[in-house]
Amino acid sequence: MLTKTMTIKSMDDAGKGLALIATLSAVDHDGDTYQPGAFSWKEGGHQWVSLLPAHDRRAMPFGKARVYEDGDHAYAELNLNLDTEAGREWHAALKFDLATGDAVVEWSYGYDIIDMDYQIRGTDRIRVLKRLDVDEVSPVLRGAGVGTGTLAIKSAALREGRFKSLLNELGIMAEAVDGDPNVVSATGLKQLRDIHDAIGRVFSGPADDDQAKAAIATDTALGEHLKSMSRRHLPVG
Repeated sequence: MLTKTMTIKSMDDAGKGLALIATLSAVDHDGDTYQPGAFSWKEGGHQWVSLLPAHDRRAMPFGKARVYEDGDHAYAELNLNLDTEAGREWHAALKFDLATGDAVVEWSYGYDIIDMDYQIRGTDRIRVLKRLDVDEVSPVLRGAGVGTGTLAIKSAALREGRFKSLLNELGIMAEAVDGDPNVVSATGLKQLRDIHDAIGRVFSGPADDDQAKAAIATDTALGEHLKSMSRRHLPVG
């Protein structure tokens, strides 16, 4: 599951709220844009998803959200369940956060990509999200969750600061391998070769649209390798 941040527009006393998910025609901070219908392709033109605290799938949902499109925007209509203790607590906390100073609670939504494509706009490589399956919506503390300042790999664009912790881990791993190459198994060596080749292709730069698309696909493969490394070490012999 991938995540993106969203902006809360309102929250009323009945637990009803509205959040802006995306401006479809714009390029977001992740370098993505959206095809009309990306969120409204399911039957009825909307998607119903659970409200979960901090993307915790083990937690009891405290409400539901209806994700839909209106013109050039995608929204999440929030419905907190005030008949539950969790719903009342989150409602009180969010109302307080919106009414007091600068908001410190951010929201994001989890999703899977069903269909996408790529476009070249000038010198930029843009991913066009054509169909998304939204899974859940969550409030998270600023800087504490994926997509709010910590590691957020959803594609492979090598943007400054996005892979700081992973690059640090790669540096530590490189020192270990340099000290004794035999600590890495055959599977680990293959992964390292794949990463080495991917980085080489990324830095070589695309010459045309087809090569640019291939480079983006390479970036994505590299991102998946790095994401995997963040969760486990390379196999050792």
